[in-house]
Amino acid sequence: MGRYWNNQIIRNIIRIAVLGFVLFLVFYHLTNFPLTWYDEGSHLHVPKTLIQYGVYADRSSEGFRYYGPTVGVGPTVMLPIAAVFKLFGIGLLQARLVMAAYLLATIFVFFQFSKFLGGEWVAWVATALLVTSQGITLLEFGRQVLGEVPGLLFLLLGIWVWFDELEKPRIGRLVLAGILVGLGIVTKNQYLIVIVPTFAAGWFLNLVYYRVVKGRYFVIPAIAAVGIYALWQGFLVLSLGPSTAAENFQSLRIATAGAALVFSTSLMKRSIGELLSLKVFLSWLIPILIYGISFCIPRRKDGLKWGILMTLVGVNLVWYVVASVSWIRYAFPALVISCLFVARFFEDVTGKLKIDWQAFWQALRGKSVELGGQALRLMAAVWLIAMIGVPLVQNLKNIVFPEFNAPVAIAKYMDENIPKDALIETWEPEMGFLTDHNYHYPPQILLDSAVGFIWRGGPPPAEKYDFSASGFPEYVLVGKFSSWVQLYPTEVLDQHYTRVYETGPYMLYKLK
Repeated sequence: MGRYWNNQIIRNIIRIAVLGFVLFLVFYHLTNFPLTWYDEGSHLHVPKTLIQYGVYADRSSEGFRYYGPTVGVGPTVMLPIAAVFKLFGIGLLQARLVMAAYLLATIFVFFQFSKFLGGEWVAWVATALLVTSQGITLLEFGRQVLGEVPGLLFLLLGIWVWFDELEKPRIGRLVLAGILVGLGIVTKNQYLIVIVPTFAAGWFLNLVYYRVVKGRYFVIPAIAAVGIYALWQGFLVLSLGPSTAAENFQSLRIATAGAALVFSTSLMKRSIGELLSLKVFLSWLIPILIYGISFCIPRRKDGLKWGILMTLVGVNLVWYVVASVSWIRYAFPALVISCLFVARFFEDVTGKLKIDWQAFWQALRGKSVELGGQALRLMAAVWLIAMIGVPLVQNLKNIVFPEFNAPVAIAKYMDENIPKDALIETWEPEMGFLTDHNYHYPPQILLDSAVGFIWRGGPPPAEKYDFSASGFPEYVLVGKFSSWVQLYPTEVLDQHYTRVYETGPYMLYKLK
């Protein structure tokens, strides 16, 4: 009895220590790592505009913009942040505290879901991989106002409820599973590309191979998920007005064709290179997924669960390689689910890291013939520890020693030196959140040209956008994103403007 209590105390101490460490990873230097940038800045416009003007929209100097961040990330993110702004004021810390709560909830749910699927050892290893992997970059995405992590939370909850109904499916619980998955899609539209084919492929596999559940097990949650997404799109159409909605859908079509349906041979090679790189499970992803097929072969309900997860991973990775612009962020859900396969692989290979040291040393001294097996197990254990430990050190470095916070520095300068009503041309939307100046941004549709320039070898967006067409603005603020896509021609700036301040990647120009 005493030994049991001692073991239980040790387990509790370890759990408390792990919890404290995770809290440190989530909250320390929350506003300094990662630095706020284009995507997060544009998303933050929506809750700020909602609180300041009562309008669910983006905002530029010419007025409200209803396309872009309003549909890129769902109300499941925007509304909680707006509520916090209402209660505690507008600020980056307030917004990121909401995201930190989502991040903690996602880590907890992923652990419990992994435990439900594969047991406690798999849960610990899979969660450690999830938090540390540089291919997934959970901490970097999860600390920002982005849709990946909150969308993943709803997705995991939906799949968990769905799998839990595999023994005796109940219509109400299947609908709940579909609603949760639908909220994940609303939160991050990209997940629609992955989820709908997964439902369809899962239904087909069960029909022709597994044959362990009825078709309604797939049909009901699929209808509920698509229904939730359709309701949100319908609300946008009704609330924004038909003409605006038509413009939105046209812009969405162009953006989808430019980022999600590319089919470029060079980008396919780049995508494959990313998946085979060291940052993705130390280059072990593909071999482990091949091994993971063995989990899906049994014609049982547990085999169906792993088969559905493998289908989700396969659908996402095929789309990422074949049709996307090769940004590894687009493989986010597949890499997250792959953590489960990696954990199960190492559970099988290492025997839950239980190395028989006595047998190993005996084999090493020639007193046993088991050297090969023991050495293989030890090597796999060391490789797993490296797979978790190396990126963990990099994450700690990024969080403890963040780079200079240039966005905050330029925002402080502008608050102290630039009149609020002066017209400032920029394509750094984070500035529209950090300060209350009068910014003008290029049209949202120009983003497709920027994507084409960076990823598809197209012309720079400056060829389609003349920021001085309506007269030269008083100021131009060039930052990391606009420099990256070469939006503001240097020769025009040098001819008509004087650089008055520079910090980090930001350069502020004033009209001569």
